[in-house]
Amino acid sequence: MSAAALEAKNQGNAAFSAGNYEEAVKHFTTAIGHDAGNHVLYSNRSAAYASLKNYQQALEDANQTVKIKPDWAKGYSRKGLALHYLGDLRGAIQSYEQGLKLEPTNQLLLDGLRDVKDALESESMGASDPTKMFQNMFSGDVFTKLKMNPKTAAYLNQPDYVNMINMMKANPSSIQMYLSDPRIMASLGVLMGIPMDFAQAPDAEPMETEAPPKPQEKPAEKQPEKPPASEEEKLSDEYKEKGNAAYKAKKFDEAIDLYTKSFEANNKNITALTNRAAVLVEQSKFDEAIADCEKAIEVGRANYADYKLIAKAFQRIGNVHTKTKKYDEAVEAYKKSLTEDRTPQTLDLLRKAEKLSEEKAKNDYVNPELSTQAKERGNDHFRNQRYPESIQEYTEAIKRNPKDHTLYSNRAASYTKLGEYNYALKDCEECIKIKPDFPKVYSRKGTAHYFMKEYEKALDAYDKGMKLDPSNSEMEEGTKRVMEAIQRQRSSRTPEEIRQEAMKNPEIVAILQDPVMNQILQDMQADPKAIENHLKNPMINAKFQKLVNAGIVQMG
Repeated sequence: MSAAALEAKNQGNAAFSAGNYEEAVKHFTTAIGHDAGNHVLYSNRSAAYASLKNYQQALEDANQTVKIKPDWAKGYSRKGLALHYLGDLRGAIQSYEQGLKLEPTNQLLLDGLRDVKDALESESMGASDPTKMFQNMFSGDVFTKLKMNPKTAAYLNQPDYVNMINMMKANPSSIQMYLSDPRIMASLGVLMGIPMDFAQAPDAEPMETEAPPKPQEKPAEKQPEKPPASEEEKLSDEYKEKGNAAYKAKKFDEAIDLYTKSFEANNKNITALTNRAAVLVEQSKFDEAIADCEKAIEVGRANYADYKLIAKAFQRIGNVHTKTKKYDEAVEAYKKSLTEDRTPQTLDLLRKAEKLSEEKAKNDYVNPELSTQAKERGNDHFRNQRYPESIQEYTEAIKRNPKDHTLYSNRAASYTKLGEYNYALKDCEECIKIKPDFPKVYSRKGTAHYFMKEYEKALDAYDKGMKLDPSNSEMEEGTKRVMEAIQRQRSSRTPEEIRQEAMKNPEIVAILQDPVMNQILQDMQADPKAIENHLKNPMINAKFQKLVNAGIVQMG
């Protein structure tokens, strides 16, 4: 890097650290002019653009970063962040995962990936696009399910229909292309296990100028009747119903005996096995219950049983594993159930099992002693300005002891040093949630807000901290720095511009709409000294200070 490029880069870094992002962009642009092949310069400018919420420019610089240096993990972090805020969540996930292939323990990449996946899950749960409901439906043995329904079985003789199903199996997102076809809508109803009679509407006919001759009606084709139940099937069902009655009466031994007789009478009746498994669960005979469900699946598949019954057997296996706290096995069983029959109930059970599995893994990992060791390593990295390494160690410490508030505060300080203020604020909030009377965290929260130019929030954080530690010089200095920034900002604006900016804050609007505060402000206009008595009330004082800080009220 040339001397001129290095000087401009250092100036950009200094401006970025001071929260002057527009100035930082100018300096990094100058540096790029001297050294256009340096990936770090584009990465730094991408960060500055992202801080200005100019995510399109941030993405362009991130793309240039990875183009110049494709084996540098941080470039993918920049790209992932920009894609996230531009709304391309899947692209962001791909970018973060590319970076993690290069640096699997990079905490910024791990945090970014987690945030995007959370956003994607929230989006999918709240989405109104029907295609998203159907994207996982074409897994499993789709043709067997369709063949078992008389209506969709007939469609399987039509080559264009079979081709559409194959296309959707290969690419579920292509469903949207075929939703106008009534046959596809009917098929979705079968695969979801719900009726979709509206999909049976006849194709639209062209307008006729004269009524066409009435075609001769053909006699309706008779659907093949279901063969009458054999004596064995009748006896099996009779035993099963008696078993159900015994189960409801909590006569579990009698119920097991009746379900056993039901299966012996008809060894294709897999419901007898899954029902017997339910009784065995009540008796805490979990291995035997799973064995019955597995046998039901084996027998069912050998005899082309209804896929819903096979799904039920997998779901019951999942329930047993959940009850015995084998959550990973439960997740696997529920997923298999969903490939057979995708129901909201099983999907809900899957999500609960996944959450329990995650919580169990976290709890099993807790070790306060190892947490302290990781914290000390993190402190050492921080003192030596190795901030990414300090974040990694603090993260390990948090996993080992998630209730230690100081760990979140320390990691927030590291994130702030790297200009990752949103992550710093998240850690501050987590620290406050655990220990709201910890003064230091309010100083760190105020600093993060300051660099984000959220001056009102910074003052609020410092104020809360000063109430806990009135003599804290760091927060005193922080408050002074924020007030100076506010004055610099206001000096370049007209009173009307200041007022318009303040009115973007919902809290300021609410204060001004408060009848009591309105009256106080009117009294103040008539007699400026009248405010002194009102300020003795802590709540009014706090609201008044917010109006002063926002520039709505001018003092002096």
